[in-house]
Amino acid sequence: MRAITSLTFLFLASLFEGFSQEIKLSENQVRVKKTTKWAMILPSSGQVINQKYWKAPIVLGGLGTSVYFIIDNSAEMNVFLENWGFETDNDPMTTSSLRDNNGNLYSTTDLKDGAYFYRRNRDLSILSFFGVYLLSVIDANVDAHLKFFDASEDLSMRVIPPTQKNTRGVWQVGLTLKICK
Repeated sequence: MRAITSLTFLFLASLFEGFSQEIKLSENQVRVKKTTKWAMILPSSGQVINQKYWKAPIVLGGLGTSVYFIIDNSAEMNVFLENWGFETDNDPMTTSSLRDNNGNLYSTTDLKDGAYFYRRNRDLSILSFFGVYLLSVIDANVDAHLKFFDASEDLSMRVIPPTQKNTRGVWQVGLTLKICK
């Protein structure tokens, strides 16, 4: 819940950013800002805006898989917690009926360990959801920036040995990368 509140606050703060300062942005900067904002609002929309259509199903698949595991691990955790509660409530009328794959009843320790195991997996699934979401926003932003990058064929590289006179017999290694337009 804290994560959703934080994301909402960041989104609203970014909307009010324009009221505080008047800066002229170039057309490229406006496009990058728009792409990033859409990627934050609607997952995989940044990839569609950047015309990287093949990335959109990957993003949606990652988010969907994370949601599936969040729901599945939460359900399993709740089953183990409920049965653990039956065993520890000091009521003889309620007992655990949860069995393992061999048909044996789980012990109280096994129920507790199972609940912690599925809680840990649920938490990792939540982290993976936010990780995929964050990576999709970063990918959309970087692709929007690289759309305006000059990648002409006139890129060259040459190795120039150092020419300092006072090296005192010490070898030096240097590399110069010259990128011309």
